[in-house]
Amino acid sequence: MKSLVENRQPTTTSILALIVAILLLPSEVSAQKSKSKIDYSIKSNILNPDTLKKGTNEYEIFWHFVKWTHKEVKAIKPIKLKTELEKLKITTKDKEFDSAYSFFKNEIVYHKKSVENWERVC
Repeated sequence: MKSLVENRQPTTTSILALIVAILLLPSEVSAQKSKSKIDYSIKSNILNPDTLKKGTNEYEIFWHFVKWTHKEVKAIKPIKLKTELEKLKITTKDKEFDSAYSFFKNEIVYHKKSVENWERVC
């Protein structure tokens, strides 16, 4: 007759294997997600990055947020956006702040959505 320890060993091993698999699953999913990066630097029907003049606020904003996804830029809180624009030396004291904010909310967000939609079709 087998002892209780011998009977539990396959169950313990199975449970341990299941726990390891569950812990590894998120890293596998994130690894797959990172492989499917979308190139937001391409032209869309909203914005053509090649037409942005170097040294302008629009150019700086576009390239600062180029790696962000549509969901990330759409969900950004105003205080976080203010902080990100300040990294580009655009503060609320500047006359250009309103146009920079508008460019972000009206051009960047929809450009990224357009690129993502295009990527899904292809």
